[in-house]
Amino acid sequence: MTKRNTTIIAFILLAIASRLLILAGPGWANFSPMASMALFVGAYLHNRKQAIAWTLVAVWGSNLILNNTLYDAFFPGFSFGFDAVHMGLFALISLLGTNTTASASRFIGTNLAAAMGFFFVSNFAVWAGSDIAYSKDLAGLLSCYAAGIPFLKNTIASQFLFSGLFFGAFEVLKKQVPALR
Repeated sequence: MTKRNTTIIAFILLAIASRLLILAGPGWANFSPMASMALFVGAYLHNRKQAIAWTLVAVWGSNLILNNTLYDAFFPGFSFGFDAVHMGLFALISLLGTNTTASASRFIGTNLAAAMGFFFVSNFAVWAGSDIAYSKDLAGLLSCYAAGIPFLKNTIASQFLFSGLFFGAFEVLKKQVPALR
């Protein structure tokens, strides 16, 4: 394994550990590094299949930990941590990563697309696929989106914070360590 890939994997492990910030309390809900990590991996791993695979392993691994500890009330018995909607979203976000480093506007645009795409698709999945008290009409869908708005600020804030940290730190490291280029 190359020094570049080892460094990228270290960033992935940092993202998994950072996801545990939720343990600090409910105010940290949706303050997560996972979409930033997916963009980062998509940007810096040249092999798209590897980028998707590492993204899915990171999401699965952190889900496995959180679902069986913090969220165990929502998962009776043992949770295998697999959530097709979220894992599919993060895989798609990793594919967006190839556009992230081209310019500042691309960095902002892909991060905003990742955060908003996650918000819209995941809340749609909650509305469409769960038995939560949302009616299966436009009013129910809008109610579901409205209920998700308080979490959106953490999603956007963490998206830009972690992307800034991951991308910025890696670019600084690339300048200092030629093997990372």
